[in-house]
Amino acid sequence: MHQRYPKEVVLTDGKEIVLRPVDRSDTEKLLSFYRRLSVQDRWFLKEDPCETAVIQQWIDNQESGKAFCIVAVHGEEIVAHASLLWRTGGGRKHLGILRIMVGEPFRNKRLGTWMVFDLIKRAMDLGLRKMRADFVVGFEDLAIEAVRKLHFSRECVITDYVCDQEGRYHDCQIMIRDLHEEWGDF
Repeated sequence: MHQRYPKEVVLTDGKEIVLRPVDRSDTEKLLSFYRRLSVQDRWFLKEDPCETAVIQQWIDNQESGKAFCIVAVHGEEIVAHASLLWRTGGGRKHLGILRIMVGEPFRNKRLGTWMVFDLIKRAMDLGLRKMRADFVVGFEDLAIEAVRKLHFSRECVITDYVCDQEGRYHDCQIMIRDLHEEWGDF
């Protein structure tokens, strides 16, 4: 399934980016990417990606078939990271979870869109029927709008679900996208 990589994409500002799967040799570059992000950008993540063990677990999940992760590379530097996670059995094995983080200088240039498109295609190839993405309202509004344009719909909003660094609570918006068997059905 990795035959489609690496692939080059061109951003709205003309920068050329390479998308490719994560591999074990990316550990230090991924750590560097996440450490360059602001604390606010990392605050609502489930795990601390500035810890080597977290990055290694993400790579382990990919190697064991529980996830597929891609990075966006500009020059020698990782500038974005996206993951598709799924369960291998049980009542949610048809559902993929989308996570994405784009570095500040590369936001609003369609890099996230390219990466989400790529993971939608991967989810379809895997036979998944739905994709889910969770966003913090008021912090990730641009991402909410971007995935809405890719046919994700607002499934629900959980009020006062996450807490920021100052102790204020924020809503979590859950977005769902139904997947089709064929790309032409998009």
